[in-house]
Amino acid sequence: VMPSIIAVALLYPLAANSTYVYLIPLSFLMGLFLIPVFSMVRLSLSVMLEEGQRRTAFSADSIVSEASFIIGPAAGAFLATQFGADIALYAVGACEAIAGLMFLWLDPPTRSVRDELTEIEPSAVPAHKQPWMSGPMAFLSLISAGAVAALIATDLSIVAELRDLHEVGAVGLVYALWGLSSLLGGLVYGLLSRSLRPTYLLLALGLFTIPVGLGGHVWSLALWVVPAGFLCAPTMTAAAEWVAKLAPEERRGEAMGWQGTALTIGGAAASPVVGAAIDDVGAWGGFAVGGAIAAVIALVCWGAQLIPAFRPEAHPSLDGAPR
Repeated sequence: VMPSIIAVALLYPLAANSTYVYLIPLSFLMGLFLIPVFSMVRLSLSVMLEEGQRRTAFSADSIVSEASFIIGPAAGAFLATQFGADIALYAVGACEAIAGLMFLWLDPPTRSVRDELTEIEPSAVPAHKQPWMSGPMAFLSLISAGAVAALIATDLSIVAELRDLHEVGAVGLVYALWGLSSLLGGLVYGLLSRSLRPTYLLLALGLFTIPVGLGGHVWSLALWVVPAGFLCAPTMTAAAEWVAKLAPEERRGEAMGWQGTALTIGGAAASPVVGAAIDDVGAWGGFAVGGAIAAVIALVCWGAQLIPAFRPEAHPSLDGAPR
């Protein structure tokens, strides 16, 4: 975490005072040293809590994340428009540095007591050589990427639709309903007594994202986005829950790190595709393409995991395989 804190403290002020040419490499470095909050929090929760409590804990983490997604863009837009983009960058950099310092102060555990004892009495197979990647794990990474693709499509297409309606000022209202519905979905999923399969959740997310473009007015758009938003947090939570279940504790940090990479790749790959659809056919094309990507990924994973070789071992505390 310390290298990230130092980098953030240097890079954000530089970005705030740089020209466009220098902003490109600075943005790359800012992304490179981004603190992996998602992976760190989920890894710590998976260690501190028993498996039966992880669903609720991961859902609570998703709820807090959704709250930040609701507040963060609005606060950033307010700072950028009222005080300038440089002030907004200073604020974002300061928040990230403070978050890193809080991680250092809290020092959350990343390994259980049992795992720490293996350093005294090493097992026959070294931790760094114990396998963690499998067919189901690869599908979970693909599901994570598909979920982010749907979210990116919704994000970009909402702005495009409101721009076409000449109602850009209502973006806060639509985003608030979208985020609140996701927050509510995470709360409901955390209260469930059993896990839902990530593949089914992703399929539903994709299918509910496709028709959002039918909203021809601000309020109809806001209402159409609610069902898709309700599935956002449960889909992400279910994927993280199964990664924590399938990866051995000694390699869980690595597995969650790769899941975080899958999330980033999903967003980076979907953005230009969704943008091209919006440019070619309009905002509804962005919703349709993003939802279709998520639905196709879900169907591919579901079909592939019908093959016995790709099924994980049954586990009594969860509802079947992470299809």
